[in-house]
Amino acid sequence: MTTLVAEIGTQTLTNRERILGALRGEETDRFPVWLKMANRTWQLSQPAPYRAMEALDLLRAAGCDLMAGNSAPIGARHPHVRQTREERDGIRRTVIATPDGDLMKEQRHDPTTDSWHPSRYPVRTAEDLRAFRWVYTDTRYRVDEAKAQDAVQRRRRLESHDIFVNGGTSTSPLMEMVEHVCGPENTVYLLFDEPGLFREVLAIMHEDRLRRLEAALRYPVSDTYWLNENTSTTLISPGMFEEFCVPHLTAYGNAILAAGLIPVHHMCGTLHALLERIDALPATVNEAFTTRPVGDVSLAEGRRRMPSKALIGGTNATLWLEPVETIVATVAEDLARCPDRRRIFLSSAGVLPPPVSFEKARRVVDALKNL
Repeated sequence: MTTLVAEIGTQTLTNRERILGALRGEETDRFPVWLKMANRTWQLSQPAPYRAMEALDLLRAAGCDLMAGNSAPIGARHPHVRQTREERDGIRRTVIATPDGDLMKEQRHDPTTDSWHPSRYPVRTAEDLRAFRWVYTDTRYRVDEAKAQDAVQRRRRLESHDIFVNGGTSTSPLMEMVEHVCGPENTVYLLFDEPGLFREVLAIMHEDRLRRLEAALRYPVSDTYWLNENTSTTLISPGMFEEFCVPHLTAYGNAILAAGLIPVHHMCGTLHALLERIDALPATVNEAFTTRPVGDVSLAEGRRRMPSKALIGGTNATLWLEPVETIVATVAEDLARCPDRRRIFLSSAGVLPPPVSFEKARRVVDALKNL
């Protein structure tokens, strides 16, 4: 495989050097560019050969700077609960048996994107919330040593091919409540109707996250470690973020830094009201930084109000439906308002919209690399 190289003055930058430099705020030869196209949502809408291409082959063909995911599989033990699942006619039902009663959640399959979405949340009442405490009480995590070493070797292979390597974990407690446990509305109801119980459950979930991180971070299998928060002020308020998310994200980010990795926040929603607070957190990168009108920020605002953060993003799904020239000109105008050209990694922010063809994606990537 040919190593990707470029020159800045007399210094030669590889793909990995360019990405690391952007994330660390160093001068680079150009902006790294990466699209979220190696996924079922985009690929299932495309013709051959793109529909079935392997992720790295697809990204390479599109001209993207190359990144790949890698992790050491973690085994979980939940001593107080038992789960059973059945799947039929595009509906997946899971029953969680706890010492305080059964919980049931339901998901429905979207064949267009080959993805599952919640149609019934497991926690709807205070009684459900009490039962849910058992899901994360006394959890234990371990990594199979042989599989961990396989992951270490895979990272070395990826590095030898000049590929940047990402790892990560799930949401912090509040965002899991919003997205997967209670739903957005019921999270707020239970928070205010059962404040003591709600905070107790979040504390139990937080301790669970710390145990999982401790197990995962023992093995050097990636360059970064992503906290997949999905933060958005359309789902939680700035006050909720301050009280519940900030302490948890601070603990997780510090643990990742102590392990020698780059902490990344995946926050794909509206962040305008949170930028200064996010800047104070220990993670050094903010990913899926989504511009207006899907998000509510710009690259220039992010660079001015979050100067310690590298930004991966800078576009939005609506913009990608415009002509190539409009996409590139819009990004160029935003970049011109930034205080400098550091800490920026241009991407599709969210998943590349299915109407965007491979040919269009490739043309935009080439143009963005020349900005």
